[in-house]
Formats: sequence, C-alpha cells, structure tokens
Amino acid sequence: MNAEIVMIGTELLLGQIVDTNATHIGQVLAENGIGLYQKTTVGDNRRRIVNVLEAALQRADVVLTSGGLGPTEDDLTREAVSDVFRQPLEMRPELLEELQKRFAFIRRPITDNNKKQATAPVGATIIPNPNGTAPGIICGDARGEIICMPGVPHELKAMLADSVLPYLRAKYGIKGVLHYRVLKVCGMGESWVDDRMGDLMATLENPTIGVLASHEWVRIRITARADSIEEANTMIDEVDAKVRERLPGLIMGVNDDTLEGVVANLLTQRGWTIALGETFSGGVIAQRLAISGAACFAGAEVMPPQALAGNNYTESARAFAQVVRERFQSDCALGVATDEETRTIHACFTTPEGQTHWEAGYGKLDPLTQLRTGVTCLERIRRHLLGVESPRMQDPRRA
Repeated sequence: MNAEIVMIGTELLLGQIVDTNATHIGQVLAENGIGLYQKTTVGDNRRRIVNVLEAALQRADVVLTSGGLGPTEDDLTREAVSDVFRQPLEMRPELLEELQKRFAFIRRPITDNNKKQATAPVGATIIPNPNGTAPGIICGDARGEIICMPGVPHELKAMLADSVLPYLRAKYGIKGVLHYRVLKVCGMGESWVDDRMGDLMATLENPTIGVLASHEWVRIRITARADSIEEANTMIDEVDAKVRERLPGLIMGVNDDTLEGVVANLLTQRGWTIALGETFSGGVIAQRLAISGAACFAGAEVMPPQALAGNNYTESARAFAQVVRERFQSDCALGVATDEETRTIHACFTTPEGQTHWEAGYGKLDPLTQLRTGVTCLERIRRHLLGVESPRMQDPRRA
C-alpha cells in the first residue's frame, strides 16, 4: 500500500506553527514499511481541502490527515470528508455522551459548537481519542480511504500508535518494517563523504545509503527493509561496518548522539574535567557542554576576539588554555585565539598527556560561523582523545 498525508490548518501555511505532526507521521509510516510519496499542506478552506483530498485519493490507497477536527467555525475537516464521499454528517449519540461526560468532569457546560465534535459522515468509523475531545474518523469508498486525526501533537501520536497503525497493519497485511540508522560525521564535507560512499550507494539495493549535510555534521542514513527490527539491524550492521572501513575514526556518533555528549563521555571515562577559554566562538562550546549536563565541565571564560591580539596566536591560544586550566583547576583546557587580520582561529587543547594545536579559517563573525567553530573544536577534541589521524576538516555543507 501507499499513503499520502494532508496537513490542514492556515496557521501551518503562515508559518505560525512548526509542522511536527507530518515529521512524526512520516517516521512512523517509514518504520512500518508503508510507502509515503507526497505531503500536502492546505489552509482552512472547505473547497480547497476537498480538492486536495480528492486529488490524493487518485494517487494513494490511504490519505492521513491532521487538524481541522476542533469545534470552531474554521475546523472543516469533517465537512470536507463529507463532501468527498457524498455522505452527510450525522450526530453520533455515543460521541455526544462521551463529550458530555468529559465536560461534566471538568465542570464546564458543553456548548453548541462543541457538539460538532460528535458528528461524523454516515458510515464512517470512529477512532477513540482518550486524550482530547476530537475523535478521529475513517471514511472510504472504492477510491481509497481517508483517516482523520486531530492536530494536537500528543493526541495525534497516541491515536496513530494505538489505533491507526494497528488498523493499517491488519487491513493491508503489513508485516515488514523499514528501519534506519544514522551515522554522523563531523568536520568533513558532504561531497568528500559521498565520494567515499559512492560505490556502496550505487550497488546496494537493500539496505540503501543516503548522504545529507547540515551545519554541524554529515548524516549517512542506512535504511533496510525487513520482516522485523532485529533482521533489519543485522542487515544494517553489515553496511555500517563497510562505512566505518571507509571512514576510520570519523563516525562521531549514531542517531541521537550529540558531539558534546560524545566528548563529555570520553572525558568522563578518563576521569578528566575540562575548562574553556573562548573568543571567536562566543561561548558556544561552553553553552553546549553546560546544557548537556556534562559533569566534566569545570567552567569557562569568554573574551572578545581582539582580547588576545599579538604576534603569535598559537602561543596566545596555549596561554589562554593554561590560564583557564589553572583558574578552574581542571585536568584539560581549550584555548581559542582569533587573528582578525587573517581571519584565522588558533586553538590549543591541553590534557595531562600533552597538547595539540590547530588552525581554521573563517569568513565573518556571525552565529552560524560561531556554531561551526564550536563544532570544529569539539570534533578536534574528540579525535585527539581517540588518537584519530584524519584529513583536514571541512565545512560539512561544502567540499
């Protein structure tokens, strides 16, 4: 089977709300081997919703919608589905009774517009919503079926997991899963990584490999279709090993791993603490370590880029590292100095076992460049702690 999703709400079109529901639905469908080929967002207009739903039914077996099931005048999903299937809305006594109980529990009178949530197209199947007042709806004909879910994220997630997914798996005999693993590479460009993955990407059919860059890292996504999560993981393990052979020591983490979390774990395993002396990065590194709750973070000092001006910026970085190391009584320290004339960052990382220096160019002082500088420093620390010899670091979205 294949599916489409239709997200309903003018606030989504205007960018007033971030559409996390579509992301969640897409992930759940993919994990269960259900093909998803199109997503459409439409505002709160009955005619346009009808047009979108009818077009989706021409392409998909199942259309899943989110939003428009509330009690207000601009909640029009029920009416649109009624139009699509030419089935009038009817009051469902069991839904009205459930609404009355819910309002009585919170000691509020039920209003006429709330009673709208007890209606559904004739012949539609009702999906219970234990977390809210808007039940879901399943309605269909020879073209396919439309499954309507509320737009409130926690209500949608529960309904999708507890009712919609079991319904789809049973009706369409879905037994397999689509499972993935994301390997993260920091400090190397997308094309550099892609060049080393090219033969695998061209020859593999199941699992498959995809490469995608972001400001912080390149993601290598390995996706496998199998009868179970366990079988998929076995298939992914084989490809994972081949990827790591091509990128020795460069895989920073997997799935939800963060760079600061990985670095903090490496330091904690050694029983070491770290202090930071930042200039150009503006406290980005300290903020990331602090938010992660890393016990190894001893403290930080942040100074303006021009504060460490001099003739030898490598020495300035080393001296800054020594200053914060002594001030915060830490085992390790990072010092960063900035040569604004040549637009070069000089960094020094010291540990009880020695120290390492590196340089990196930058274009301009802005939040994105500060973010990338922080990533570069954390990744260099990670590699140093692991003894990884690797190519020159690059912007993940370039080279």
